[in-house]
Amino acid sequence: MVVPGYLKVLWNSKWLLAVGVVVAAAAALIAGYTIVDGRVQSRAIEQYTAETTLLVSSPASDMYQAVIPGQQLVEGQTQPEEADLTSKTILYAYIISGTDMRHDVEQSVGDFADTDALTALRRTTQPGGDEAFPGRYSLPILAVMGASLDPQRAEEISQTAADLFVANMAAEQEKAKLPDSERVEITVLDSPSATEVEGSNPAIPIVLTFLGVFLLFVVAAFVVAGVRGGRRRRTAEERAETPEDPDDDAPATPPARAEARRDRRAPTEADGATETEATTGPDDDHLIGEPEPAHTA
Repeated sequence: MVVPGYLKVLWNSKWLLAVGVVVAAAAALIAGYTIVDGRVQSRAIEQYTAETTLLVSSPASDMYQAVIPGQQLVEGQTQPEEADLTSKTILYAYIISGTDMRHDVEQSVGDFADTDALTALRRTTQPGGDEAFPGRYSLPILAVMGASLDPQRAEEISQTAADLFVANMAAEQEKAKLPDSERVEITVLDSPSATEVEGSNPAIPIVLTFLGVFLLFVVAAFVVAGVRGGRRRRTAEERAETPEDPDDDAPATPPARAEARRDRRAPTEADGATETEATTGPDDDHLIGEPEPAHTA
């Protein structure tokens, strides 16, 4: 079976990758946790909300009363009509979420931080429902919500805003001199209890940090392998370009001695003439160039 090249690279860099695992684990722990007052705590931001539930009603329509009794009609007057408290509840939510109410709450609990919030809304779902997915109900129920990173401060914001709203409503009714039978009544149905807001999983930054640091070591392993391979290729090319001479170790022949050897191997014209003279001999000089004598009968 042929082993892929990248697996060979990873196996050859196993010690580098082992160090990467240790470093990545340490970085993930640092990114996910911190030490506060000698205790290890998660760095994930936890948001808390507290909700005070208020019921908006009127004395003329008691929620425990099944039958509304008839009223005596007086000539010259129209029959009284009850206001739509469900619609008024929406207006009350805007009043609580406004800047004036926030200013009053800050005077009691201190200035809001960037993570603090105050809002209100009309309930449209069952008590255990989530208003992120509104239901089909139109209820005269008002939810005053405070948010903060501290659960106690979230409860304090919600409770203070609800109390100030009830007090302000009573003051306005007294100012308008409304009779008790015509006043809007506010009943507290539920006291605030801070709950943690469902957010992102705190393990996500830990996992992402571990994977990010470990991948850096994997990339470093491939880079080191590439550098080593490049050096080996350059070395092989240099060896291929340099031819091997078996006589390199032999001592060089001096120029004069080499020239003498060439002279002995190649005879000159003078050498040829000397050899001819030695073969002919001195007594044969008269024969060269002279005609032979004629013989007569």
